[in-house]
Amino acid sequence: MARKNLLELIAREGAPARALVSKVWRRYAMRGIGGNDNHAALETLYALPDPWGMTTAREQSRFVQTNGVIAAHAGRVGSLLEIGSGEGHQSEHLAQLCDKLYGLDVSERAVERARERLPGATFGVGELTALPFEAPPGGKFDLVVACEVLYYLSDIGRAVEAMSGLGRACLVTFFCPSARRVAEHLQDIPGLQRGWIYHDPYAWLWAYWEPVAEPGGDSAQS
Repeated sequence: MARKNLLELIAREGAPARALVSKVWRRYAMRGIGGNDNHAALETLYALPDPWGMTTAREQSRFVQTNGVIAAHAGRVGSLLEIGSGEGHQSEHLAQLCDKLYGLDVSERAVERARERLPGATFGVGELTALPFEAPPGGKFDLVVACEVLYYLSDIGRAVEAMSGLGRACLVTFFCPSARRVAEHLQDIPGLQRGWIYHDPYAWLWAYWEPVAEPGGDSAQS
């Protein structure tokens, strides 16, 4: 089915069709997407808006609970970098906890929509290891967040290391079925704090840490 026909169906049938088409489209676009930095597939995924179902009660609950974790451990921060910001749905919640929000994603379509949703934030298309915008004064963000994104990367360990280098504090969340693949890259981080986010029957793990500065000024995670 062509993209034009899909959009016409959504416009004609409303929310029920939107949910069904998004589900089918997500299954199609996500084939082979996990763990391999498949940016082209992610761009294809965003041919339809909100392919992840971010407006569902499940995701909205996750956003609220994630904000609760941040508030409890980091409090309100000056600068926050969101990795995998998508179309800015969770960004709206994260923006409540910081003075300046930055969002990073590999999809141009997603970033365009995020900019429309939150014009006061800074969004860019690029990689964690090569930010498309300047870091705040001092070269570090007060908090770096990666929610539901690490398992789409080919080198999770490198991403975690990059987060530690960019942030004074870091938070990741990930869906429970993928916990083993992600958790092994976090378990040796000094001072790591962990917990759960629930929305029955779904569960996510969260992990928070404050990178330890090594002699010379660099941050270490282990």
